[in-house]
Amino acid sequence: MLHDVEVFYGSDTILVDMSFLVDPLLLVVCGALIVWLHNRLLHRVTQHAKAFLAAFTLIMFWLVAGSMYLNLSWFDWVWQWIGQAASGRDFMINSGLFNFEYVNTAGLIDTIALILFLLYPVWLYCGIFLGYFLFGCHERQTGMVGLL
Repeated sequence: MLHDVEVFYGSDTILVDMSFLVDPLLLVVCGALIVWLHNRLLHRVTQHAKAFLAAFTLIMFWLVAGSMYLNLSWFDWVWQWIGQAASGRDFMINSGLFNFEYVNTAGLIDTIALILFLLYPVWLYCGIFLGYFLFGCHERQTGMVGLL
């Protein structure tokens, strides 16, 4: 079985993973994970580990999601493995849940996609902020998790 989130809609099972619908949540989780990793493990290695991990995360999300949106052939296996869509762009736009136009996207849909791509650093920063709240800003702090 694929390790994806299954959404049941009627009698059909739709697989959802990397798409414009799920990427913001994944970026928030990655941001919180970056803070946890830095505070618990990487603060001894370098002070810049958090910035490196954040930059690496953004580059990977932009690379995979952008390649899927542009229907680049070397990422066909990703959208074929993850869900049932006609193309990477179809998967990124519709997430297996909607029925928006994905072939002739010039204009409004491409503009919205560009805005969503440009918001990826904001979602990651929200995750880092959540990580500060949950795990503390420095290795000596425990955050809200420490109060439990």
